[in-house]
Amino acid sequence: MRILFNYWEGTSMFDFLAIDFSLLPAFILAAFVICVAPGPDMAFVISRSISQGRKYGIATAFGIQMGVLVHILLAVLGLSAILMTSTWAFLILKYVGAAYLVYLGIQTLRDRKNVQVFTEKKKVSVRKAFMEGALTDIFNPKVALFFLTFIPQFIDPNISSTASQFIILGLILGVIGLSVDISTVFISSLFGNFLAKNKTALWWQQTVSGITLLGLGAWLALDGKLKS
Repeated sequence: MRILFNYWEGTSMFDFLAIDFSLLPAFILAAFVICVAPGPDMAFVISRSISQGRKYGIATAFGIQMGVLVHILLAVLGLSAILMTSTWAFLILKYVGAAYLVYLGIQTLRDRKNVQVFTEKKKVSVRKAFMEGALTDIFNPKVALFFLTFIPQFIDPNISSTASQFIILGLILGVIGLSVDISTVFISSLFGNFLAKNKTALWWQQTVSGITLLGLGAWLALDGKLKS
């Protein structure tokens, strides 16, 4: 935690809240596309909502976002350590992140035929639904990799502390993710059977998501706003 204190020592609230607003629209678009793309978290939320109802689906969604907050903190500590070592390492990390977006796009398109939603029959408490959502996200190494590669592309070390920008963007991503998950809960509870059986809708959803991720990854890799 001392790393964070070193970054924020003598920093005003205005500087703390400063981010690169020119990249914010692209960040919000990318975050939204990633959140709505079918994946383990969405499948878990849909499954819980269909089998047990809205209350349990919402608890699972909040649990998942609690896991996101844990990953934000861990990623901030790791990224801060990298920046204290080398600015070149940060630049490399940004390009790796752009490549990772392209990879996610390709994987999303490749996995279209395998999309399915499983409904679980077991009953659990609201508290357990929350904890399962949190633990599922916390112990997923792919989530940690995502945070360390995705968010740095939208950070400008020359504006304010990298740690504060990471936290702000991470919280924005969390709000988007929670909004998508809760919307998914309500839609799932209303159209559960359709979502569980209709793969055509999910196929098109992944197609649009995959193409968008490919485009964003290519744009971020080629755009001149990727600064060292």
